[in-house]
Formats: sequence, structure tokens, C-alpha cells
Amino acid sequence: MNAGSLRSVPVDRAKDASTAAPAVPDNEFMGALVLIIDDSATLRGQIKQTLQSTNEFDRFVEADNGLTGFKLMIEHQPDVVICDLVMPISDGMKFLALRATRVELTQVPVIMLTADADFNRKVEVLDRGASDYVTKPFHDKELLARVRVHFRVKALQDELRDANQRLETLSITDALTGLYNRRYFDSLLLNEVKRTLRYKSPLAVLMIDLDHFKSVNDNYGHQMGDQVLRNVGGIVAAGIRTTDSAARYGGEELVVVLTQTGLPGAIEAAERLRSQIEAAVHTVAGVSIKSTASMGLATFDGNGEALDCAELITRADQALYRAKSGGRNRVVLWQE
Repeated sequence: MNAGSLRSVPVDRAKDASTAAPAVPDNEFMGALVLIIDDSATLRGQIKQTLQSTNEFDRFVEADNGLTGFKLMIEHQPDVVICDLVMPISDGMKFLALRATRVELTQVPVIMLTADADFNRKVEVLDRGASDYVTKPFHDKELLARVRVHFRVKALQDELRDANQRLETLSITDALTGLYNRRYFDSLLLNEVKRTLRYKSPLAVLMIDLDHFKSVNDNYGHQMGDQVLRNVGGIVAAGIRTTDSAARYGGEELVVVLTQTGLPGAIEAAERLRSQIEAAVHTVAGVSIKSTASMGLATFDGNGEALDCAELITRADQALYRAKSGGRNRVVLWQE
């Protein structure tokens, strides 16, 4: 829902173009879902009628007590909740307490309806997590205005949260390959090494270097080189488990961390990636090429010597050097 987006108004093409109606803004509340919690069916109907009166809100779910309302909130993820304070079985305070147990639900504004004029009671309602309150009997225009305000606030908060998540993703991602970047990988590997040292669970690091990559750029251009890197990054990302991680280490080098993976499993995973990279076809502007990769593998199980991240990377890099000097397009395991 974009408040500033435009939609075209149908135009009678038989009329002169100068008489065409201008575009009008979309209803910013279109598609919003309102959860109404009240033990009175009559009052729930009144609330719906109030919100529907301006043709702004048209999606509703209803509950007659706080517990049912909480279950519907989990199921439907509403944009705004209007909840009565005093209800049998489970009242508004119990609803707020249940809502507080689910972090993702605390972002949804709750407008509490109360006939209690006591100031301290209203303060307590706000302290328990309600976003606002409306005194009963409510005025239609006041209720509608407050729902509008809190829906807009939630929409802005959602946009900000999404933007922050996108920024966070960009900060740890290599733009070309879509894999993690080097800086994030360093912190990730540190955590995995610490976990291996503590729990003695096996860990493997696989260094991948594309063979003759400079000649790809020289002979086919950097656009082809970028396409090769992009495709190989996709192959690696798709070819590892969700518990594993891959990053662009620098230039045409990629690195993979295989968690809880001993030597046999690490070799199998590396060979599978190598063969998939060898089989891939890279095409730019009608020109197609194939590429291969050399790989160096180092494993660590947390027993014996206490390796650090730098030494583990060094071992994988030394094995990679032997793979390239030994003819390329192969996996070589680090050995003493």
C-alpha cells in the first residue's frame, strides 16, 4: 500500500480528451484489516458501520473475548485492533498480556474501548501496551480519526523496519554474487570456530578460485566475467545447506563454511560444487562459455590443536594453491 501511488480513472474515449477525469490517489487504507474484540455483537456492528461509513475500511475479523481475539490476531495479523476493556471470560487487560508474549504482535496498535472515566485506569491501559483508548459511548468521528492515525503510524513503522532490513542485508551482502561479503564472513567464521572449540563439532572451510578468470575478462569482457561470478555464486548458494554459509572472499575467490561436517562429507560437498560449476554455461550477448574452479579444503574438529580463523583460512588457501598448481579444476585437501 503506497499512499502516494496513483490509479487511472476510466475514461470514455468517445469524449474529447480534454474532458477526461484526472487520476485520483488510491485509498491509503485499502486492504487494511481491523480486528474488533467486544462481547457485544451490537457494538461490534456499530464499530464496523462507523469504519465502513467513509468507504475506507472494508476488511474485518471479530471476536467476543480477549482469548479468541488473541488467537485471531496470530492467525490474521491485523493492521489495527479495537478492543473492549471489560469482557467476560478474557478481558482487554488479559488480551494485552497475551499479546505481550509475542514480539511480532506488539507492532500492531491496539485501541482500547473503555467506559471507565478513572484517569489511573486509563494510564494503566496505556502502560500495559495499548496504543490509545476511546471512552464509551464513543463518537463516530473520533473513533474513525484514531483508527486512521494509528494505521498510518503502523504503516510508517513497517516501511522503516523494511528499509532497515534492506540496509542490513546490503551491508553484509556482496552485490554481484549475492553471497555474504568478506567482512561479514570473518565474523561468521569466528563464531563457527568458537562453536567447534566448545562442542567439538566438525567444521570445514572450502576456498574456491575460478580458473583462468583473468583471461575471461580479457577475451570476453568484464560483462562476461561478472556473469560468470554471478552464476557461480548462485550455484554455490543453491548447492549448500541452510546451515552452511558462503561469501565472496575477494576478486574471483569464494569461500564456504560447512558446519558440522567431517572430512568425508566435506569432500563430497566440494566435489559436487566443482562438477556443477564445470557443467554450467555462461552466456552474454549470444556468446557462451564454460568455466572451472579449483578448490582447497581444510577441516577442523576442535580436538588437539586449537586453530584460529586465520590459520584455518591459511590451510584452505594453501590447499587451493596446490589445486591450481596441480592442474586446476580439482579439490585438494590440506595436509601437514
